[in-house]
Amino acid sequence: MASLELYTSVWIPDPDAVWVSAVLLQDYSPGQKQLLLQLTEGKEVCYPVESSADLPPPGNPDMLEGENDLTALSFLHEPAVLHNLRVRFLDYSSIYTYCGIVLVAINPYDQLPIYGEEVIDAYSGQDMGDMEPHIFSVAEEAYRTMTRSGVEGWASLPYTFTISCF
Repeated sequence: MASLELYTSVWIPDPDAVWVSAVLLQDYSPGQKQLLLQLTEGKEVCYPVESSADLPPPGNPDMLEGENDLTALSFLHEPAVLHNLRVRFLDYSSIYTYCGIVLVAINPYDQLPIYGEEVIDAYSGQDMGDMEPHIFSVAEEAYRTMTRSGVEGWASLPYTFTISCF
């Protein structure tokens, strides 16, 4: 990324929140030594830039916030992934998110009413992309792939990755 334009959303490191979102208040062109940014709470900050390689990661468009598949994000980097998982978990109460065929699960350390018979029935016979991400969707896809392809089809099965939040 060699240039950034006015009002582009970016992510900058933060000692407390790890990453915070900011908006570019003036265009950047190579050779500039700092970016003028406005944090979400309104505070203006100068972000140091030694070279174009030091530019902060760009933010995704608002319409992609809370996307159920991380591969649909315009920019797939650490702050974008963490933010999307946070939005899905806190705002949408969803512990599951896809990243292609990988199912990312955030452990809420709480009992959730998302594993009953009615949920099993809802996911039975459905394609992974037709419903919200869920372990039952992955299990259904794995079962169908194994019955179609036999044991040698295991390499194309979806995977699950769990994040524990303390």
